[in-house]
Amino acid sequence: MVQEYGNGWTEGVHPDDFDRCVKIFLDSFSKQEIFEMEYRLMRYDGLYRWIFDRGVPYYEDNGDFAGYIGSCIDVTERVEAQTALKFKLEEELRVLKGIIPICMYCKGIRDDKGSWKQLEEYITEHSEAQLSHGICEKCLKKHYPEEADRNS
Repeated sequence: MVQEYGNGWTEGVHPDDFDRCVKIFLDSFSKQEIFEMEYRLMRYDGLYRWIFDRGVPYYEDNGDFAGYIGSCIDVTERVEAQTALKFKLEEELRVLKGIIPICMYCKGIRDDKGSWKQLEEYITEHSEAQLSHGICEKCLKKHYPEEADRNS
């Protein structure tokens, strides 16, 4: 408890959260306002846990500001769940952005502006791939049967 008096509470704050936390606290302290913040705080075993910290100004009977009465709640599981959900949503969005509208008949591709383009044109505009053309055995038999017979 002695460590929590004054600015002792800052000793366990994660270095990446330290400046932001101190600013919130000092700004609130100077205005004697309620504050709320989340940050990582080192637990007794050296692990950082996410904390929701809320402080409410405390006044003496004569009205003088005497500091804060506060509470801290471990919200690590909520923060981790939100992080996992955000990652999943971003992954789903990445997959959805990867869907390319393609005509089932001519295999044309619709671009961002709604224009239909040949597959080769679309790929050239949207990637660094270089294309070469060939003909598969099925198309060779269909379109050039005499050539297919000679190569058999």
